Formats: sequence, structure tokens, C-alpha cells
Amino acid sequence: MAIKPKKLSLSKILKNKKKQSSFPTTGQQKRDSDTSRSTAEAAVNANDNDATPPSQLKLNAAAATTVEEPQVVSTSVTREDNAVLKPIIRATSNGDESSTPPRPGSTRRSVHFSPAVVNFSFTAAAAAASEETTLNNNDNNDDPFPDHQGLKTTSRRKLSVCSSKYDIDGDGQLDKFEQLARSLDSNGRGSIDPITVVKLLKEQDKLKKQQWLLLFGNIIQWLPLIVGAVYTFFKFTERQYQQNVGGKILTSMDYIKEGIVTSEEIESLWELSRGRAYPLTNEHKRDYLRDGFVVLPNFLTGEESQALDKVVTHNLNEMAFPDLLTKCSRKFHGEHYHSTVTHRFWQQPRIADMLSTLALDEDTAYMVTSEILEMPSGVACIPQWHWDFLTFPQNYNASFTTGTQIWWSSEEVDGNVGGGLAFLPGSHKWANEVDDGAALHPCFAMNLFDKMSADCTQLLDREMVVPKLSPTDIVVFSRFTLHRSVARNPSVPFKSPTGRRGYTLRVGSARSIFKQDTMQCFPSHPSSQFGRQLKQGQRYDSVIDPETGLHHSQAIYRPMNEQDSEECLIRDGKGARSMSTTTFLHYSAQSIIRQKIKWKLAKSVEDVVNTVAQRKLLDISCKAVPTPDV
Repeated sequence: MAIKPKKLSLSKILKNKKKQSSFPTTGQQKRDSDTSRSTAEAAVNANDNDATPPSQLKLNAAAATTVEEPQVVSTSVTREDNAVLKPIIRATSNGDESSTPPRPGSTRRSVHFSPAVVNFSFTAAAAAASEETTLNNNDNNDDPFPDHQGLKTTSRRKLSVCSSKYDIDGDGQLDKFEQLARSLDSNGRGSIDPITVVKLLKEQDKLKKQQWLLLFGNIIQWLPLIVGAVYTFFKFTERQYQQNVGGKILTSMDYIKEGIVTSEEIESLWELSRGRAYPLTNEHKRDYLRDGFVVLPNFLTGEESQALDKVVTHNLNEMAFPDLLTKCSRKFHGEHYHSTVTHRFWQQPRIADMLSTLALDEDTAYMVTSEILEMPSGVACIPQWHWDFLTFPQNYNASFTTGTQIWWSSEEVDGNVGGGLAFLPGSHKWANEVDDGAALHPCFAMNLFDKMSADCTQLLDREMVVPKLSPTDIVVFSRFTLHRSVARNPSVPFKSPTGRRGYTLRVGSARSIFKQDTMQCFPSHPSSQFGRQLKQGQRYDSVIDPETGLHHSQAIYRPMNEQDSEECLIRDGKGARSMSTTTFLHYSAQSIIRQKIKWKLAKSVEDVVNTVAQRKLLDISCKAVPTPDV
């Protein structure tokens, strides 16, 4: 006789599941789930006509819907359970409780299940219902990412009808572009062209990659400029510190050891034309008083000019800094403070006597400061009309005979080939009303950066003179004479590959009054910040040694009619002709605030506001006027 399988009710199944201590493997779960589903379906079909009391239906349905933990059993379904399973399966299969009419005398019960996941095994009834729900509801699923729940599955789930339209490559799953295209179809109708969308998304991804490549290319392209700017700023700061704080001094032995010049060439520079005076004429004096400048031809011999150019070029290479203010390629402020050769070069009778007679009304000449500017071919170093009073630490309301300058060029320059300086004759009497016939002119440029009116620019360009100079000539011009650089004709470039070197020595008279801050918007000259300096309001010749009654050896501004010994310059130069680190930092910050913020930035804001308002509404910029005299 056949042995009948033991029948278990659902309530007993729920009790048995608490005794489970472990879960079966994933493969075992699937096999048990399949077995339970087929058994449950067979039992339902065989006992479809059996009736179950409503109270039992209510109890069993509640038990089926409150399953919380997975349980795997191998059992047959009793007749009492049959009535419970079929409405559950039908309700979950159709997705609508109205599809199953209620039995007479029974209480209607709506049962809902979430999609089953094969990682877990439920009771036989729950497993069958859940599996059927998954198979039938898959086509109505609008989620473009089937695995959005993040649960690991043992087999790949079937794509919905809508999602399958976006499976362009037909591999049964959506790649990242296909998923993005599916996410755009919010209605789940597949109404957009999937091929077009995927193509656009791929092109968009390609464009993003190209943008990164372009950005990387731009970085590579601009990297040399960025590195150059950083290097320029670093070199500028390092050389400025070296000049103004370090007090480096090049001696005659340095030039000889480096093979720059010979000892004979140095001696020739210290005694020009073997001590002979320059033959000044009355015409030279008349031209200077009338025009504010005059050319002195053949002031140097050819050998002397070549030796001077060698020394000047070496000084540039050793201590010059990139010019951040003008278009000059290199600049060296206060050059003669750092070279005993050029310092002694300017201290000789041929130069001192000439300046005293020609430009200083027979007063003693004092060296104030010096600079070397190197100008490349085709570019004007300082194309704006300007005056050099701002680099003279002395009173503004003084005669033009209290300050003058010497300019020497390493190349031949004139009005045709360019490369030199342009002067405006008679402009030395436009600054103030001190001298006879002098009056403040409306076109006088108070600042290097102030723009002139169109009428003034036309006047200056029409009346300007570009004198012809060779390396053996010099030009002497007043500190009040308007002048500017003239660009070199590109068809006639400079002989030197680095450009033309222009050397300027600024000279004051013994009666000049020292004033530390020259202009309100322009940084004062570094020499005005040196230690052991003159006091405000003192004359240039007031620093006298009480023991000897002579000019003190540590004074900043040196008389040109007395040639200092090289030993004295080395001994006293580092301490007297330099500034402390604190002073240097304060001076640098003050220069930036004056020039870049109080003048330039404020002027830009002022111009924009007044242009929009079409009237003088804002007046905040620093005015390009001299500081009060002392």
C-alpha cells in the first residue's frame, strides 16, 4: 500500500520555520522554490471546488501575508489550504482584486506582494505567488535599471518591453548610454528614437573628452607664459633686493678677472681724453638755455665708448631686473652705486666742469642716481611724453638749473632710424614760474601715465626733435624737459641682439634741497630710502665731516669734482648706499599702493563711473602732482 505524504497546514509551516538555523545555498533555494511552486499549483487545480469556511480563510490569508523570514519546506498542500492559495495567486497574478469574484458568504480580502527575489525562499504559497508576480509584472515595469534595488541575483532579469527598445546592441542589458537614453523616456512608451538618443549621448560623451583635451592643451600652451611671468616676478624681486639691500658692488678687479675689460681700458674711463676739458662753446650754452637740451658730439673716443659699453652690458647681466613698468627689456636703477668703475667714471673734471658751466649755473655737480635701460628693436621703451623730475628727490619749485641729466646711447640713433629720444624744445620752462619766461603750460605732463589731450599730443609730435647721436656723443637735458622714447625702424634693427642700451646719469646742484617723496602717485626713487641719508630740507652739500671739514665719505650724493678712491667706495658703500630689509619691504608695499591702487585702480573706477554718468560724479584717484616742498 502506498504511503501517503504527511499533510501540513500553513500554521504548522509557520511554526516550523522558527526552527531553521541556516539558509540553504542559492542553487538549493531556487530548486526548492520551483518544487514548491509546482506542488502548490497542482494542489490548487485539484481542489479548486473545495470550500473553506470564511473564518479559516481569513486566518490563513493573514498568516500568508505576515511571512517575514524565508522558510523552505517540502510538503503537499491540504484541502484546507487550497482555498487560501488560489485567491492569493489570482490576486497577485491579475494585479486587480476585481478580477476574482467573491465567493458567497465570504469576506473579500485583497492581498499584495512585492516582486520576489530569488536570493530568498519563502513558503510554498508565497514563492509561487511572488514568482508569478515577477513574470507577469515585468512588462509593466518602467524602471530603466532592472537591478536598481541593489540586490545580487543569480540570473539576469528580462528587460521590459519599453527598456528592450533601448537595447541597441541586443545583448539583453543596457549599457550606460542606453540607460541614459531610457531614463529620458519618463512615460515609458518608447516614443523617442532610441538609436538617435544613444548616438547623441555618445557624441556628448565624446565632446566632454574633447573638452578635457582642449583644456589640457590650453594649459600646455599657456604654461610657458605662466612660468615666464612667475620667473620674471621672482627675478625682479631678487634683483631689487640685491641692489637696494644687499649692496653688491662690482670692483675693477671683478671686471678684469671676468675678462670684461683690461686694466688699461678702466684707466682710460677714469681719465677721459687724458684729463683734457671738453671744448664747450657759447652756442652750446645758448642752445641749452633756450631748448632745455643740447648734443655734445665726440665727448668720448671710440675706444672709451666701447669700454663703457662692455662695463654697462656686464652690469646689466649681473644685476639688472625685468622692467615691469615700461616696455624696456631690462632695467638697472642706481647703477653707479654698485660699480666702482662707473662711479669713478662720472667723477672727473671733464664731466663735472662741463655740467657746472653748461647746466648748473656754475654750481658744483652732485651725482643723484643713474639707470640703464635696454630697449629692443621695434618697440619704444617709454613712448609716453614725460619728465624725469619724479626721479629727482628734490624740491619741485626750483630753477631748471638745479638739476640736469646726461644720456648716452650704445647705438647710433636719429630721426630716421629711430631708437633714440625725442625732446620738446622749450618745455623745460613749462613746469613752474621760477625762471624768467617760465610758466606752467597746460600740456606739461605731470605723470608718466597721465594721458594728454589730442591737441597737446599733436603739438608735441609736431614740434619734437630727435637728435642724431653716435656712441661717442652725449646729450645733456634739464630735469624739466619733456621727452619720450622713439621706436627703432624695424628695417634697421640694432646691432646688438639684445637691443640698445641707454645710460642716464641724473645730477643735482650743491644748492638743491633734498625731498624724500617727490610725487604723490609715483614711488620715490630707491636712493631716497638709503641709510645715512640727508634730512628733509637739507642741501645736497650739507653732509660735512666735522673732523676734516670736507664732504663726508659716507654721504649718498657725491660731488663730481672729487674722485673717490675705490677703497673708500668699497668700505663705505655697502653700509651707506643700501637700505634695510624692513625699509625695502615698506618701500615696495608703498610703491605698489601708490602706483597700482591709489592711482591706477582708482583712476579706472573713476573713469568708468564718470563715463556712465556722463559727468564728474567720482573723484577718488590720486592726482599726479608733486608733494609739498620742504
